[in-house]
Amino acid sequence: MTLQPVEKQFSTGDLVVLKSSRRDERYCIIGFKHNQEKQQVAILKALYNETYIIEKPVSELNTLLIKGKL
Repeated sequence: MTLQPVEKQFSTGDLVVLKSSRRDERYCIIGFKHNQEKQQVAILKALYNETYIIEKPVSELNTLLIKGKL
């Protein structure tokens, strides 16, 4: 049996944090799109601020689910 690395795949509804921000700021992915450079961008909604919606490249996201933080 051989092990192969698994590429991080994010889905709508996943809970994430940003690599470049404070760890207590948590977001839910509400959608995806592509920017002008054809890079995948996640549309994020803050969990504790209902009006805060941002867009960040998927490469800047860290998942909360793998680390068992829920």
